[in-house]
Amino acid sequence: MRLGLCVAAVQAAALCSCVASSEDTGQSDASEVEVTDEEAFAATARPVDTHGRLQIVGKELRNQYNAPVQLKGMSLFWSQWGGSFYNANVVNSIADSWGATVVRAAMGVESGGYLTNPAAEKARVKAVVDAAIAKGIYVIIDWHDHSASSHTAQAKAFFTEMAQAYGNQPNVLFEIFNEPDGESWDNIRAYANEVIGAIRATGSNNVIIVGTPTWSQDVDIAANNPITGYSNIAYTLHFYANTHRESLRAKARTAMDKGLALFVTEFGTCDASGNTGLNLSESQTWINFLNTNKISWANWSLFDKNETASALVPGASTSGSWPDSQLTESGRWVKARMLEGSGGSGGGSSSSSTSSSSGTGGSGGAGGSGGAGGSGGAGGGTTTSGFQFTVSPNINRNWIQVKVVEPGHTIETVTARVNSAMYPLVRQWYGDFAISQAVPAGTQVVFTATDERGVSASFTSGRWP
Repeated sequence: MRLGLCVAAVQAAALCSCVASSEDTGQSDASEVEVTDEEAFAATARPVDTHGRLQIVGKELRNQYNAPVQLKGMSLFWSQWGGSFYNANVVNSIADSWGATVVRAAMGVESGGYLTNPAAEKARVKAVVDAAIAKGIYVIIDWHDHSASSHTAQAKAFFTEMAQAYGNQPNVLFEIFNEPDGESWDNIRAYANEVIGAIRATGSNNVIIVGTPTWSQDVDIAANNPITGYSNIAYTLHFYANTHRESLRAKARTAMDKGLALFVTEFGTCDASGNTGLNLSESQTWINFLNTNKISWANWSLFDKNETASALVPGASTSGSWPDSQLTESGRWVKARMLEGSGGSGGGSSSSSTSSSSGTGGSGGAGGSGGAGGSGGAGGGTTTSGFQFTVSPNINRNWIQVKVVEPGHTIETVTARVNSAMYPLVRQWYGDFAISQAVPAGTQVVFTATDERGVSASFTSGRWP
């Protein structure tokens, strides 16, 4: 976000910290307790356990199993003003209660930030990174600067230290230039090559995200002369929904058509100023675009400044566990987008499918279905052309879970179609595929599994309870 628009946060940032704990909750049996969206997300496998080390393949962010993945989360505010929120309880809360799979530590560089107080700002960043690693979500270490090419030496020293400390952690991504505001792409590219070289010199091959001209909007210009010689490079796209609309999406399409991998490390639901102009309709248009193209995102910002873009109301707790009364309208909307099933838990689905077979036999009980002429009760198994589907008996109106086995092959992706909506399921640490998603009573869910060859099979569940 533009520095001049945020200076007023100095007065708003004198907040108190208090301590609370937030722990994972186990999954409840649907026969005893109906699991809420928030509880269900807390019960899922940790995103890093599911996806492992991330990589850039062509224009896609993929997990270590080579399946596309979309991260969704929150950006913290400038660290020198929003530092009271840089703590483990905040990270745990957005992971457990919001379904966030990534958090962005926006380390302020100028205006009293890292250049003035390097030890204090590094400590704030490390607190967030350590918390994200412990919680098993991804974290972006962001050099939050509008003049980074004027601070190349400092950036190289900082990222060398961060890469030495965290470069072997699959959780960590490096964002080396937040928003260039006047630099040409040639200038940004030269800076990026130096900083990337410093990171790679430590042995770290973690994903690096590079800012683009005009407050990280001109991704199409970057696509004309992308960075070469290094792997795992993505490019920053920022938007504020009431200001940046179809013309910016067109730039994004151009960049992707030329092979650029994009990452929205910051977006707002309002005007580019960060204040006024809340536009949830256009925000949803953007979210649809990002979901369709599997572009990861972080919302600006998890802070309590009195402005439209803030997710929290002034005076909200600095230790997480916020009731809805402490969320702004934007915050409630963004939280819902993370909790919904369209990849909100960080799931990714493979786009390859060379053949398919489906089973449409008789229906079973609330947890299972007939496939290939068979039938299954709650939690029963169904075989479809070599694929064995077993719907969990723990499903309920807010939870979808299925085990899929194909002897001799590896299941890469599983999706669930609920009426006309399609949701990618996430592989859990115990092997099943699941997601927190509302399913209307009486609905039959259609599961489709795809193996490592791109071969797919589908079956239809019994009616949901």
